[in-house]
Amino acid sequence: CQDDSGIPTTLPDKLRVANQIIESLVGEGIELNNIYIDPLVQPISTDFKSALITLDTIEEIMNRHPGVHTICGISNVSFGLPSRRQINRNFTVLALQKGLDAAIIDPCDRELMANIITTNMLLGKDEYCANYLLAYRSGKV
Repeated sequence: CQDDSGIPTTLPDKLRVANQIIESLVGEGIELNNIYIDPLVQPISTDFKSALITLDTIEEIMNRHPGVHTICGISNVSFGLPSRRQINRNFTVLALQKGLDAAIIDPCDRELMANIITTNMLLGKDEYCANYLLAYRSGKV
């Protein structure tokens, strides 16, 4: 969600840019399920509301544009802070709850990966807990 004026910092501006991008792509014949919107996560260390704005942006995009996907760079939220992995893990869980369906993450962070598997199960995205049980049996959770 960035236009010629830069990275928007408010929910209305992020949604305005997202809507423009989606409308433009649909106008070019791109199907909604092939569109990924990145709300551009900003560091919470520079604006204490930035994480909430990103989470609200994800939720609104998913509600307003069924079929469109959201993606974001998770670690941007923790830039400049100690215990970044802890922040990233918690932000990922919150973003998944809001509808995030793709993320740029550290796949070597075993706790983060376990959180993702567990969260998807709790959100009803893992029928019969099959992925969770498979991960448990293989020592991933």
